[in-house]
Amino acid sequence: MLDFLLSILFLIVGLALGFYLLLLGRRAIALTTAIICLAATGGLLALIFLRENAIWSLTEEREWLLLGITVAAGIVGGILGARAEHIAVSVVGFAAGGFIGLWFYDIAHHIVVDIVHWPEQTAFWLGVAILIIGGLIALYFTRRSEAVTLILISVVVGTDFIVRALGLSSEKSITAVITISLALFGLVVQYAQYLREIKVEMPHFVAETGTPATEFFDLSDDH
Repeated sequence: MLDFLLSILFLIVGLALGFYLLLLGRRAIALTTAIICLAATGGLLALIFLRENAIWSLTEEREWLLLGITVAAGIVGGILGARAEHIAVSVVGFAAGGFIGLWFYDIAHHIVVDIVHWPEQTAFWLGVAILIIGGLIALYFTRRSEAVTLILISVVVGTDFIVRALGLSSEKSITAVITISLALFGLVVQYAQYLREIKVEMPHFVAETGTPATEFFDLSDDH
């Protein structure tokens, strides 16, 4: 009975967090930072202690101490997001890059252990390197284009949360269809929100500068 109740709880929480990130991830940076820090910390702890590549392994193995540390990291991330948004965006970029890097862990592990026949320890450290590199790449793009990168990050992580919460098998073609459909839906919704925000802010910017709006969209051949 307890296992059933816990599975229902994890399903509800996973879907709630997943759909929030999928549809509203860029809007409230504090909550997004909390969820991303929770996901990245849980994934890293699962990799270190369970040799698994996802936070969901902690729930399946009932690793309550590791889950507690994961939740604490999420709380710290939320506080950081509420008090230092600029720093929080960088944290989200790095943490999400590491989380997404976990997707490549299974591929790297299979190549290193099953094909090259190197030790498990080598595969582990390669996985850690993948997480760091993924974090740095995402951090770079977050610094270059904050809004667009946050949309992509929240859509990718949100989709992953939903798919894993539903327990969909990665070996079935229907899972790929659902994953792509969710990601495209999230991208459309969030990017439409982003464009509406730009449209609302543009008249205020034009009014404050005193520049005619037509000069921002001058398509004449004289330039």
